[in-house]
Amino acid sequence: MKTTLAERLKLARKEQGLSQKALGELIGVSQAAIQKIEVGKAKETTKILDLANALGVRPEWLSSGYGEMRESPSKTDRESSIPPERNWGTVDAWDGSTPLPEDEVEVPFLKDIELACGDGSYGEDDYNGFMLRFSKATLKRVGAQKGSVLCFPAHGNSMEPLIPEGSTVAINLLDKKIVDGKVYAINQDGWKRLKALHRSGPNKVIIRSFNSAEYDDEEADIDQIEILGRMFWTSTLW
Repeated sequence: MKTTLAERLKLARKEQGLSQKALGELIGVSQAAIQKIEVGKAKETTKILDLANALGVRPEWLSSGYGEMRESPSKTDRESSIPPERNWGTVDAWDGSTPLPEDEVEVPFLKDIELACGDGSYGEDDYNGFMLRFSKATLKRVGAQKGSVLCFPAHGNSMEPLIPEGSTVAINLLDKKIVDGKVYAINQDGWKRLKALHRSGPNKVIIRSFNSAEYDDEEADIDQIEILGRMFWTSTLW
């Protein structure tokens, strides 16, 4: 049965034994903001990732109701060494004059590339030379290396509210294994997009948008899709 964001949030909050005020304090919003969502006055929120991390649920489930509420126990065990994104620290812009600490690495920020969340727009050339920096510990946690990470802005509304228009995302080019519900940068005949992937059979995959009200699921043969890498980080200006 299809549930609403209000119902899912209230269920997850109560299972965690948190009051609306306590949950609000955890993610830096007021009790009134939580109440507004739970009574259905707010149909979406830009705090999905923070709420999901605080409640220990999958952001895909909280956002749209897709998939399981929480990761399966076996998967939780395998990924228990990876803390929630909100605990990974910070990422900063820098230039050639900014000292780089020994525990950080620089990765390219391809500001002119638009990997679409919707219309598939993409620019192949990027000469801006901008960089972002991540801690070495963050990359180690997700199995990435200095030369395997690309950052760029996402455009379109198909992945809202998890990835709003203008978000910066980071992709691990070494991680191409499909894990149901995770977000990947994919290429279909030159059409490059950010989408959640789900296996629907030995040789089939469902390409899913979180904004299911405007974008239907697509099904494709796995060999027709090039997986560029898995998204492991996103940053949004509120």
